[in-house]
Amino acid sequence: MSASTTAPVPARGRLATALAALRGDGHLWLAIALAIPAMLPLFAPGYFMKAHDARHSIFFLVEFDRSFSAGALWPVWGPDHAVGFGYPTFLLYAPLAFYVGQLFHLLGLGFAAATKATWIVGFLLGATGSYKLARRWLGPSAALVASLAFTYAPYHLSQIYVRAALAEFMALSALPWVVYAFVALWDDPRPRRAAFAALGLAALILFHTVSTLTFVPLVLALLAVLFARDWLAARRAGKSLGALVRSPAVVWSAVALVLAALLTCIFIVPMLLERGNVAQWQWVKDTYNYRLHFVYPGQLLNPTWGYGYSVEGPGDGMSFQVGVAIFLLAATGMAALLLRRTGAAPRLVFGFFALVTVLAVLMTLPVAQPVWDALPLVDLIQFPWRLLAVAAFTLSLLAGLGAWVLDQSRGSQYRSASPFVYVIGLAIIVTSLGFTRPEIAPLRPQDELPLAVLDFEMAFPDMRGMTQWAERPPLDAESPLIAQYLAGQPLEKAAIAEGAGRIVRQESGPLHVSAQVEADGPVRLIFYNYYFPGWRATVDGKPAEIRPEGPNGLIALDLAAGTREVRLEFGTTAPRVAGAALAALGLFGVAVLLITDRGRQGAGVSRNLR
Repeated sequence: MSASTTAPVPARGRLATALAALRGDGHLWLAIALAIPAMLPLFAPGYFMKAHDARHSIFFLVEFDRSFSAGALWPVWGPDHAVGFGYPTFLLYAPLAFYVGQLFHLLGLGFAAATKATWIVGFLLGATGSYKLARRWLGPSAALVASLAFTYAPYHLSQIYVRAALAEFMALSALPWVVYAFVALWDDPRPRRAAFAALGLAALILFHTVSTLTFVPLVLALLAVLFARDWLAARRAGKSLGALVRSPAVVWSAVALVLAALLTCIFIVPMLLERGNVAQWQWVKDTYNYRLHFVYPGQLLNPTWGYGYSVEGPGDGMSFQVGVAIFLLAATGMAALLLRRTGAAPRLVFGFFALVTVLAVLMTLPVAQPVWDALPLVDLIQFPWRLLAVAAFTLSLLAGLGAWVLDQSRGSQYRSASPFVYVIGLAIIVTSLGFTRPEIAPLRPQDELPLAVLDFEMAFPDMRGMTQWAERPPLDAESPLIAQYLAGQPLEKAAIAEGAGRIVRQESGPLHVSAQVEADGPVRLIFYNYYFPGWRATVDGKPAEIRPEGPNGLIALDLAAGTREVRLEFGTTAPRVAGAALAALGLFGVAVLLITDRGRQGAGVSRNLR
C-alpha cells in the first residue's frame, strides 16, 4: 500500500478538473449515445400501458402528488386507493422514484410524461454508473462494453418494458454508483467520499423497499472482501488487526454506513413500526408466493421474449434470459479469472462478482427453495427472479472484463480504443434491441387522474389494500365514493350512520375532511376513510376520539346534539417524527463531512487487487 499527499485543491479547481475530465471522456459520451436506442420508446406518444405495473407507475405518481400538494413533504397516504378509502401506500412503498417524477411534474410535465422522464433518468444513471465503475478497473474501452451490457441486459429492459417496475428499475440504476462510491471511498478514504457513499446507499434503499434485501447485502459483502484482503496484507506486513480496524478506509466506510442508515430512517422507522397496521399477508400470498416463481435453467438462455406474467412452472409469459452475448462475454471473463489471465484487472474483486453471479442465479432456481424457506423476510421479495437484477449488474462487469481479455489477446494496449471492442458492444446492442419494443397504447385522460386508481381496482378487486382493522377488501356496494369518482363529482366522505341529523356542508381533500353537522340528538358520524394512525379529528376545534368501525375499519366519530364543526386530518405519528428526526441528523452529518472536507485532498491509495 502506498499513499501520496498533495497540496489542497480549491473546490472551484476540483470542479473545473472534473468537468474537463468529463468532456474529454469520449467513451462515456459514446456509452450515453448508444443507450439512446433503448430509450427511444419513451419519446413516442402514448405509454406501454399493457406492461404489468404500467398503470401503477403513473397513478402512484398521481397519488404522491396529491399528498405532496396537500402539504405532506414526505407523503405516506395514497388518498384514492381502496375505492377511495385511502391506503398508506408510501409507508410500505419507498417513494424516492416519485420525488424524481414529482420534480418533472412541478416543472410542467403531465404525470405520464414525468414518469417517462424518470425512466430516462434511470437509464442515464445506470449507463454512466456502470461505465464509471468498470472504467476504474478496466479502462475506457472495456467500460463502454460493461455499460452497454448493463443498459441492454434483458432483465433491465424487462423491468421497464415488460414489468414497468419503476422503483426497482431506479434502484438497479443506482447500484453501480453505490458500489463505485464505496470502492472509491475505500481506496481514497476522506470525508467527502464518505458523504457521497452515504447519500448513494440511502438513495438506493429509498428507491425500492425490496431491493434493500438484495442490493445492500452485496455492498456489505464487497466491503467485507476488501477488509479481508487488507487484513491479509496487514498480517503479511506484521501489522495488527486493530490497526486495520482504525484505518481511514474502515472508519470512513463505517461512517458512511451509519449516515446512510440514519438518512433512511425517515422511511425505515415508520415502515418497521407501523407496517403491522396493514394486512401484509395480501402481498405475499397467492400470486405473490415466492414458491411459485422460480426460474428453470433453460429459461436463462432462452432467446424468446414475451410480455406476459410469471406463473408456476416453466411456462412463463415473460423472459428470464440473461442475454447470450452478455453471457458469453462474462463467461470469457470468468475463465480468465480461473486461468489467472486478468492482467491489471483486479482479480479478487472480479472473483467476488463472479461468485455473486453464480449465487444469485442459483437462488432463482427451484433447487434453492429450501434456502428460501429457511431465510427470514424472503417472502417480501415475492419473486426469486428478482435476483436476476443482481446478476444483471455483476454480469455487466464480467462482460466488460471478458471484452478486455479478448481485446488484450489481440495485442492491444491497456487503454487503447480498439475497433474490436466496438464490435463486441454492437453485438450486445443488436442481440437485445428487439427487447426495447414495448406494447405502446394511447393514453386516456383518466390515466393521469385519481380515477385511474379506481379503474384498476374495479378490474382487479383483489388488489384493494386493507388495514388490520378491515375484515376483507372493500366491496363496491360499500363505497358510495365509486359513483362520485365516475361522475366526476367532489367526494363526500362524511355521512351520518346513526341518529337524526343532517350534514349541511362538507369538503374533502387528499388529507382532510371537514363537515358542518346539525345533529337533532346524539349521532354517529362515519367517514369513508380507513382508520389508520395519523388520522385525527376535532369537533368545534377540540380534539375528538375516533375509532375503527365496520367490516372495512372505517373512521367513526360520536357527536352530541347541536350544530358541530367537524374536521378530520391526516398528520404524523411518533414513529414518523422519530424517523424524520434521525434522517435530519443524518443530513446534518453529511453536511458536516462536505463542509469539513473543504477542498482537502485525501491520501490517494493505489491498490492492485489480485
